[in-house]
Amino acid sequence: MNGAFSFRRAARLSDLPDGQPQAVRMPDGEMLCLVRDREQVYAMVDRCPHRDFPLSGGDLVGSCVLECPWHGAQFDCRTGKVVQGPATDDLQTYSVRITNGEVFVGPRASKH
Repeated sequence: MNGAFSFRRAARLSDLPDGQPQAVRMPDGEMLCLVRDREQVYAMVDRCPHRDFPLSGGDLVGSCVLECPWHGAQFDCRTGKVVQGPATDDLQTYSVRITNGEVFVGPRASKH
């Protein structure tokens, strides 16, 4: 269970609608975007790297593809990789664990 203390509670799984990005303020004030795809949840920064607008107002436009509502940049929720511009920088993603119906966000995932 090494590293378990680095995971922080972010939400209840039942509070995350399937396929609808949600903004979540973490205990340290950091804003994350959580995306639920059935029983899996993905976490990323809630800021598009193109113009620093919130991604949580966006839509899923494909399998795990989040589209920024402002300029249409698209990102793979699983990896943070840019799928379509105008953004050129990948998103920072975070590890996620689901335990007893609670969603915990952990350390930043390494960029691919």
